[in-house]
Amino acid sequence: MLMFFGIIGFLLFIVFLVKGFLSIFRKKNFKKDFMISLASFVLFAAMATIDGSNDPKQVTKDKEQVATKEVKEDSKVEKKEASKEEEQQADKEKEQQATKEEDSREVSNNDSKESSTDEPKDAAKKADVKASSASSHGEKATVTRVVDGDTIHVSLKGKDETIRMLLLDTPETVDPNKPVEPFGKDASNFAKQTLSGKTVGIQVGSEPRDKYGRLLAYVWVGNKTYQEMVLEKGLGRTAYLYNDTSMLARFHKAQDVAKNQEIGVWSIPGYAHVDHNHGYHYQEEKKKETVQTPVQKPVQKPAPQPAPEPEPEPEPAPTTEFFQNCTDMRTVYPNGVPSSHPAYQAKMDRDKDNFACER
Repeated sequence: MLMFFGIIGFLLFIVFLVKGFLSIFRKKNFKKDFMISLASFVLFAAMATIDGSNDPKQVTKDKEQVATKEVKEDSKVEKKEASKEEEQQADKEKEQQATKEEDSREVSNNDSKESSTDEPKDAAKKADVKASSASSHGEKATVTRVVDGDTIHVSLKGKDETIRMLLLDTPETVDPNKPVEPFGKDASNFAKQTLSGKTVGIQVGSEPRDKYGRLLAYVWVGNKTYQEMVLEKGLGRTAYLYNDTSMLARFHKAQDVAKNQEIGVWSIPGYAHVDHNHGYHYQEEKKKETVQTPVQKPVQKPAPQPAPEPEPEPEPAPTTEFFQNCTDMRTVYPNGVPSSHPAYQAKMDRDKDNFACER
């Protein structure tokens, strides 16, 4: 009977001892478990002592079993602590290895920087400036269609926009009321070759749109405006002046290149005019060129009579100036013109007072 209570006490001791260790690892309250385990051990020891006089060998065996179990539990704890120490040691080794790799990378970067100092610095600076300036001109857009030399369609912010280029006028090719003008096709072909499908910068002027709803803008191709490219080749002239004339002086310099070489629209006398909005004058100049001075026939008179004086040459026909409307005319003649003036048109004389476009 005493041995039965001893066995129960021993089993309770083992159970609560193990439970106590588990509570330590799980960070729970372990004191209660150890107290019960201690009480169970006391009960077991008391029963074993009382029964020891009758069977000392059995008591010895029980003690050896208890000691063995305690050693096993201790070994388990030691193994867990050893595994933790090994993990900590592995983490330290990994940190040391990472530190060494970072040091080696820094050394290699320093070596590469030192080796690159032999390259020209000016070229790198120019490349940086070029990259920064190429990305700083207006909103990026893709050219979807070329209408003519100064009008294009682009995809801007997911929307189709018609762009009318500021400060540039190229000869007409698509106006149904006008014939195809000299160098108009050349300007359109140049626009298609230079802009079709390309990504350009759209810099909208101070007056965003014209009366037709088109965006008024400078078109950048890299670090240069498309307007300058056209003006340098003589395929257009400075015109279409809206509120924004911030780049007019720069465009004049580009235009002077073609004017001085007399190429493109500047190769035809009187065809193009700087900064005027009255188009090109090719047909009018052709008429002027076809005016012929009548050939004077000598009058045959008797030899003794003096030769007659030559008849005066006829005055050249007055040159007609054409303006589309009074707004266009007032850019040249702010106060209008009388009926005797070459620019006078009856349709602009609304009050029929023989004075057109008077204020």
